[in-house]
Formats: sequence, C-alpha cells, structure tokens
Amino acid sequence: MTPPVAPGFVEVADRVFVARYRQWDVGVGLVLGRDGAVVVDTRASDAQGGEVLDDVRGLGRDIEVRHVVNTHVHFDHTFGNVAFDTATVHAHDNVARTLEVHAAHIREAVREDPSAAPEYGYTEVDLLQVLATPVRLPDCTFGSSATIDLGDRVVTMAYAGRGHTDGDVAVLVPDAGAMFLGDLVEESDHPSFGGDSWPLEWADTLTSHLVVADEPDVVLPGHGRPVDVAFVERQRDEVALVATVLRERRLGGMALADALREPDARLPYPLDHLEAAVRRVWTQLPAPSP
Repeated sequence: MTPPVAPGFVEVADRVFVARYRQWDVGVGLVLGRDGAVVVDTRASDAQGGEVLDDVRGLGRDIEVRHVVNTHVHFDHTFGNVAFDTATVHAHDNVARTLEVHAAHIREAVREDPSAAPEYGYTEVDLLQVLATPVRLPDCTFGSSATIDLGDRVVTMAYAGRGHTDGDVAVLVPDAGAMFLGDLVEESDHPSFGGDSWPLEWADTLTSHLVVADEPDVVLPGHGRPVDVAFVERQRDEVALVATVLRERRLGGMALADALREPDARLPYPLDHLEAAVRRVWTQLPAPSP
C-alpha cells in the first residue's frame, strides 16, 4: 500500500533531516554543517534526485549539497546520483564494484515487466525514468570506514559486514545521536531478503553497528518512519531467527524444495517472502555428509 507521506524534509535531530517519498517508500537523509550538506541516498532516477534537490532548497536556507552517501547498491537509493553533479558521491567499495551490473539487471527486469505496482507507489512514468537514467558511480569508496568533515561536525560512514547486500553502510552523525542504516532496517515492511542478501551474517552486522553507534537517539531506516534502538534490536533478532531456522534446515538435510514449501511457526516473516534467503543459505552452506 502506498504510504501517507508528507512532502519535504523533516528535522529529526539537530540539523539532521529525513524526507520520505511515495515511490518505493524510500527515505532520504540530509545532514547540515557549516561547510555544506550531506545527502544520504538519492532515490531511483535522475528526475527523482532532482526532486530531492528541490526539497533541500525548499528548506529556505542557502544549502550547498557537497556530498552524497549511498547506503547500498540498489537502484532506489543510487540512481538519483546523477542529479547531484557538483557533489562527491561516497559508498562502500562493493557498491562501485557491483552498481553497473545491478543497474543492468534492474533495467532488464523493468523492460520485461513494465507494469506499475501501486502498492509500492510508483507509476509507469517512474519506470521509464529509471530506464532513462545513466549510472553514476561513486567518486570515493572505502573498505571499513571514512569520514566527511562539514567544518563544525563530522559524518562517519562505517561498514560492518554483509547483510541486505555486501555493501551496506551505516551513516552516523555522532553529535546529533542519529544513525542512517539504509535497508539493513525497514520500518514500513519486513526486511527485504533479495538474491544479493546474506541472511546468515545480517544480524551480526546490525549488532556491530549498534555497538559502534553507542545507543543513538534516532535511527533512520531505508524505508518507513524513524525508529529507535529497541526497534532495530527487535528486527535484528527476527533476522537472526530467520538465519537460525534456515541453518537448521540446511544442516539437517532438508531438501531445497521442501525448505521452500514447508512452513515453520518460528519464522517471523512469510515463507514465500524468504525464497531468495533460502536459496542463498543452500548455496552458502555445504550439504551435510550422508
């Protein structure tokens, strides 16, 4: 269902803002400092990235977006990069390595099924804009951590391991007690276990981010409303339970076809939404010895 979304950026911590957009229910972050601003994620096309810039200007301040951070590789968080032509785009090394391949897969999928899906808030026009948008790769990448100096505050980017993808990063604003987690956490739906997710490692990655962040006051998920640490911990535990059940099934010798079909009351999410996670675990873990 398309979420009820108020237009524009809302301040959720000191000079930390978030805007929630109808298409794919994506959240975009904005961090202001003395020496410019950082935008966290850029939406799904050149046109949508331009709308983000318009909303930044709508704050009524003289704001220069000097930096963009992509929390992970997926198109609904990266294709808007091209709209920020004067900004430096930052991301994990693996985003730079996989973005062009991911973009090709998305374009192929859109061409094969161009129908709109109103429950995700996008239209056929949005899909055509996705197809027309060229890929802009990150300008600066890192392996474990990096910082952006905004003069009177720093923004820290941290990689703690694989989860939703192999390039998810947390974006921290330590002086404001704010943390962006991208699609490692979702508020408006359960976490998305796609074919490029790593369900066996995801919970540990979230735990590491929570330890480093030291109890942030507000957490901004990739989709949905701001949440608190308790929400992240609950979702982390649910992701860990998915990993436990799937690991038990694989190491217990269950056939893949049965694992995809047979329900388990312990699973916190519908089994038909976990197909990619099941297949990933069957690939990642060796078959038990006879």
